Amino acid sequence: MFNKIKALLIVLVSFSLIGKGHIFANPDVWVKAGITYQFEEHLVTELTYIWSFDDYFSSRTIQTYDRDKNGVFGSEELTLLRREAFDPLSRFGYHVHIWADGKKLKNLMAKNFDARIETKKLIYEFTVPLMPSANPNDAPIITSLYDKKLIMDFRFFKKNFLMVKGMMRPDCKFQIKRGKGIQSYHPQPVTLKCGK
Repeated sequence: MFNKIKALLIVLVSFSLIGKGHIFANPDVWVKAGITYQFEEHLVTELTYIWSFDDYFSSRTIQTYDRDKNGVFGSEELTLLRREAFDPLSRFGYHVHIWADGKKLKNLMAKNFDARIETKKLIYEFTVPLMPSANPNDAPIITSLYDKKLIMDFRFFKKNFLMVKGMMRPDCKFQIKRGKGIQSYHPQPVTLKCGK
């Protein structure tokens, strides 16, 4: 009897030390993503994100919001999807994290939201303006997709996941590696740096 109580105590203490955030750390939604950097006069003015959701989340969401089952979100369906499934992500900054001029940008907004169905996958596309525009020659621009609550897991597409619109200087380079310091939990931050 004493051994059973002891074992139960060990389990309870272990759970309390681990903390509930780590116990439930398995994501529920998997997202493949891509980013397009918009350049104007060598400044990055906005980032456009494309998210492709996993089969289960796609199927469930399409079934809920494609009410006429025609494989296309009509304007009313899209409005409802945005209001119920996308807009609530604003509380989390849409899981978009951006550092420019050495500072993390706050109060990010999303514009030009669109959702579509491609080969039974739910696709989100939206744009986050950089206000003010950032100069990657002055300081690196770092962006990451990361859900602090670990409900959504973000990974990049295997190909063509970083795109550029407008003129990017030839001395600009992208680098992807696990985050350090304040970005240590971010698995794939992208750093854009121009100049030497």
